[in-house]
Amino acid sequence: MTVWNDAHFTERLVHSNWMANTAVLMYLNERATGDPARDWLTVWGHRWFVGGHARVLVLGCGEGWLERTVATWPFVAHIDAVDFAADAVERARELGRGIGNIDYGVVDLNRDELPRDAYDVVIAHSVLHHVANLEHAYAQIERAMRADATLLINEYVGPNRFQFSDGVLAIMNALLQCVRPGASRVRPSVEEMIANDPTEAVRSEEIVGFTERTFEVCERRDLGGTILQHLLYEIAEELRFEVPRERALVELLCAIEAMLVDGGRIGSDFTLLAARKKGSRVAPSKRALPPRTEAANDIERDPLWRNGRRTSRPPSHGGRGRPPSSTHLRLLRVALLSAQAHRANLFHESNLAAFLERFRARGRDPWEWIIDRAPDDPAIRCLLRTAATLAPA
Repeated sequence: MTVWNDAHFTERLVHSNWMANTAVLMYLNERATGDPARDWLTVWGHRWFVGGHARVLVLGCGEGWLERTVATWPFVAHIDAVDFAADAVERARELGRGIGNIDYGVVDLNRDELPRDAYDVVIAHSVLHHVANLEHAYAQIERAMRADATLLINEYVGPNRFQFSDGVLAIMNALLQCVRPGASRVRPSVEEMIANDPTEAVRSEEIVGFTERTFEVCERRDLGGTILQHLLYEIAEELRFEVPRERALVELLCAIEAMLVDGGRIGSDFTLLAARKKGSRVAPSKRALPPRTEAANDIERDPLWRNGRRTSRPPSHGGRGRPPSSTHLRLLRVALLSAQAHRANLFHESNLAAFLERFRARGRDPWEWIIDRAPDDPAIRCLLRTAATLAPA
């Protein structure tokens, strides 16, 4: 099996290592683009970059992976990439040496000014949640954008200083117990957060509101991360993508989080936004996307075609069970894949297989059905049972 990582994360610096797992990156890709093999930057960039000779501003460039990717696109003329950390800017400049259409600079969005009417595209990636003076930052971003410019934001927008609720903490620990029995997570105190990094998530929960008040939001995707970023901290790399059972544990956690976010049980701590100036008529481009990576051709048949475990238990609810939803079937597919000796990178989801599975499950409670069909693995079945207790009504 060929294992691939999202090309845009090969040089990543992540403030916590929950993204250091290929299955998580594929989950985030699917949340952002609808395709686990296509990353947010390529899809959203090809859709929302204005014109054929775009001038681009990258805010919070870090060591420069984003602008080095964008610099290769034929419709990008020039990129200014800035960060408040001078040492990161210097490393990015060194790594980008020889790329002629990138200029670097040190800019503090809390106080520095940006040039007026200078850019067709502004990208803010994992930077705004470090800004205390959002009033100044948003005024400068608007000032820097031309009349029909676009703004792309990919940010942590969850609770300030990671002060997530008791309910989120309880869900996190219930799921973690299935994967690492005896382990637990705690909510950091505000004092601990400030001591570690006084800029971390300083006003993160206000970012979406500032964006909506200052600009017109054209597109939004809630990526999740609410549970995963804390649950997978320090264990994401231990759960190996190339080992089917370990990969399935991560995929089940991702699917359960998606169920909770989409069902309104929890919020989304990471959000992707495309916005334009108020009064602008800029529309998404119809540019063709580049081909998917060769690794995306490594696809196996729908695991629902496998027999799995079957029981002779009678139907529940007197035959009045609801048919399994797409969420139930995704969880069942992943559970079945956990028992394989080897896996492809992707798997097909057949409409016919889904129809037949719903037919076979008629009269049964859908959670009972998928748990009965799942392999007899304690961690896999624990996650499915926990998901059943957490599912939105």
